[in-house]
Amino acid sequence: MKRFEFASMVLLGFIALLLAGCITIVAPTPTIPVPIVAPTVGTVPTTIPSGPTVAPPVVVPATVPPIPPVVPTVAPPVVVPATVPPIPPVVPTVALPATAPVVPTVAAPAVPAATAPIPGTCKTGFVWREASSTDKVCVPPGSRAQAQSDNAAAVSRRAEAPYGPDTCKTGFVWREAYSGDHVCVTGDVRAQAAADNAAAASRKLLLYGPDTCKSGYVWREAFSGDHVCVTPATHTQAANDNAAAASRWVSGAYGLHTCISGYVWREARPGDDVCVATSPVDIRAQTAADNAAAASRRETSPYGPDACQTGYVWREAKPDDHVCVTGAVRSQTAADNAAAASRIVLQYGPDTCKEGFVWREAWSGDHVCVTPAIRTQTQQENSLAPSRTW
Repeated sequence: MKRFEFASMVLLGFIALLLAGCITIVAPTPTIPVPIVAPTVGTVPTTIPSGPTVAPPVVVPATVPPIPPVVPTVAPPVVVPATVPPIPPVVPTVALPATAPVVPTVAAPAVPAATAPIPGTCKTGFVWREASSTDKVCVPPGSRAQAQSDNAAAVSRRAEAPYGPDTCKTGFVWREAYSGDHVCVTGDVRAQAAADNAAAASRKLLLYGPDTCKSGYVWREAFSGDHVCVTPATHTQAANDNAAAASRWVSGAYGLHTCISGYVWREARPGDDVCVATSPVDIRAQTAADNAAAASRRETSPYGPDACQTGYVWREAKPDDHVCVTGAVRSQTAADNAAAASRIVLQYGPDTCKEGFVWREAWSGDHVCVTPAIRTQTQQENSLAPSRTW
């Protein structure tokens, strides 16, 4: 009897704890749910019958029917045991690309530092030429000494030009056909240029400018600037009429310059009140005819105001040189222009060498003047440089 009561109390306490949430039964979640069959539970008597003191058998249910778990509103804190080590984070692994197998290299035997040559240095028996501060061509010591000697003598071997870069070689002088003409020519050509310059104006077709008259005509000059071309007789007549003008005026119907009887105003231009005769030659009519023919009596020039007279041509010592000379002088001028560079002392600029010397050209722009033999040697040493250098 006491056992029955004890079992009942245990069962009721277990149920109370379940209801209070102190104990939670977590049923494992099976892959395939299995139905739970509740067994028949015997009826527990509430009163103890009288009779013998033999305890009735206690019927214990084979299984306890599942009680649904009570989920608390606030989840209880999870206590991590101190003895459980933290789980390290999972680091994803990345497959490395396949590479070629590493072939081990075999190091060359080390050369002792005392015997290893320095790149760029000269082999035994050679030294840097040092024709300039950066000249590292390896040459015999004698060539180095020669280069230094040539450098020291460089200035004394350049050609001298007392008259500047256009100084002429011996036997030539500046032509001076125009101001600044430094073409070197012989003395007789220079003299010819001076003579042609002096005669230039007299050799032009339009000797007196654009109003130059054709042959057989002259300017009338009835007034200042009158360039109407007339016969020499008309020119003389105009001069005579001008001289007699005052004696042919009277005060009359046309003012103080009214002409006397037998004379009329000439009117070579508007306002020309010189009185001229009307017979035996009508000078007034002649004047009007000369004015009308003026343009046809002027000399024409297809080459402009600097056109030369027959037998002459432009010299053209420079493009705009229009001095009129003979054909032979023009040809000579062209030849002298073509030879100009070869006739100056400084034929190759300020570094031109004196006679008997040439540029060494140990490098591009090396204008030290040396003998031809040294120049040849320098070129050979330049070509041999790689074989003489470590």
